[in-house]
Amino acid sequence: MKQKAILFGIFLCLILAGIGGSYFVMHRQITNRTVVITQDGEELYRIAMDTIKEPYTIDIPGEDGAWNRVLISKESVQMESASCPDGLCVHQGAISDGVLPIVCLPNRVQIQIIEENTEGTEEELDAKVG
Repeated sequence: MKQKAILFGIFLCLILAGIGGSYFVMHRQITNRTVVITQDGEELYRIAMDTIKEPYTIDIPGEDGAWNRVLISKESVQMESASCPDGLCVHQGAISDGVLPIVCLPNRVQIQIIEENTEGTEEELDAKVG
């Protein structure tokens, strides 16, 4: 009986640590947010989100008539439309932090938000997704 109580306590601590870690990652504040748009691993655009006055779109042409349309605002960035057959990048919705990138695999386009320090270089991250 005592062994079950110890295992339950360990399990409860792990659950609480997971919830706390998730909350921290999802609610962290990023300053100096910069949108980086790449295609085939080549950087096409680097846009400081603080400088955006009005939302606007960027059209990214690809091979064989492929295209992506990106909507950028001061608060978020999203894939507004794309020529890819599955449209997963469009259905992902808007991102406003550096937790997850938007990726269009068929058109080889990636959009991510990074944090730049005052010298214009990227902050060192513990882990990188994408």
